[in-house]
Amino acid sequence: MRIITTGLLILCMATTAFAQSAVLAMKVAQKQQATVEDAVTLFVQVTKGGAQAKMDELITQGVLPSGVKPETPLTKGILAYMIAKHVQLSNSLMFTIFKSRRYAVTACVAAGYLPSGSGEYDPVSGVELLEAIGRVGGEE
Repeated sequence: MRIITTGLLILCMATTAFAQSAVLAMKVAQKQQATVEDAVTLFVQVTKGGAQAKMDELITQGVLPSGVKPETPLTKGILAYMIAKHVQLSNSLMFTIFKSRRYAVTACVAAGYLPSGSGEYDPVSGVELLEAIGRVGGEE
């Protein structure tokens, strides 16, 4: 009986966590312009299994470029930088040398994380953010 009760409790907790993630994804998908905070929240959920991490921690780890604020509109350059640093892309010599957003976009396009024709300053909608983060999460 204890095993069944424990199993049901774990199932209920997992369902609640999934529901919260689904609600967050729906909110982000409805945005015309995603923010850095949206990207960080989704990125941490997908890559760290739902653990809470602050932007300062991601900047310290080198996953997020320094100088960005939570309310900053998300660009493909910032998103590509996060993805390239997390996945440790090495298919771009220029990104390996300079570690800039510009070359991160090129590396992410080549690796298939971003659509071709993406530019560093292109805005990212909520749907585009979910697609890109989904591609990163699908490989882990």
